[in-house]
Amino acid sequence: MKPTKILTLIGWLIPTATAGYLLSKIITTNGGQVPVTQLNLILTLVVVSVILGSFAVPMLRYRRALAEQLKNSNSPRPKRLNPFYAVRLLILAKATAISGAMFSGWHIGVIWMQLSSPVTPSSIWQNAFALVASILMVVVGLIVERICRIKDDAELEAPKTGEALA
Repeated sequence: MKPTKILTLIGWLIPTATAGYLLSKIITTNGGQVPVTQLNLILTLVVVSVILGSFAVPMLRYRRALAEQLKNSNSPRPKRLNPFYAVRLLILAKATAISGAMFSGWHIGVIWMQLSSPVTPSSIWQNAFALVASILMVVVGLIVERICRIKDDAELEAPKTGEALA
C-alpha cells in the first residue's frame, strides 16, 4: 500500500473547506445559527487519535526490537506481529488521516465564514478547538502509517560496502 500523500489530504481538505464555508453561509443567510462544533465531537476526535496511537504501540515495540536485533547480531529475531493486525492498523491510520483532513477542511470553512462576517461570534473558539483536534487526527494518522512501514528483509540484510553481490 502506498503511503498517504499530502496532495491526497489537500484534495479532501479543499472541497470540504468550500462546503463548510458555503453551507454555513447559506444557513446564516437564511436566518439560522452559525454551525458550532459541540464538545462531544471535539473529545471524540481527540479520543480517536489517542486510541489509534495506542493501537500502534505493539508495532512500535516490534520495530525497536528489530532495530536492536540488527545492532546486536547475537540476539534472536523478535516475534513477528500478526500481519492482519498490521494491515488493519495501516488502513485505520490512512482512514483516520483522510477523515481528519475532511474534518479540518470543514472547520476551516466554518471559521473562515465566521471571520469574514461583520460580527465574529464567540463560538469561533469551539470551532478552532475542533480544528486543532482534527489536525491532531491527521498528524497521528500519518505517524502511525509511518510506524507501520517496515523495511523488507532484503533491505535489512543488505551486504556491507565492499562485499560482492551474488
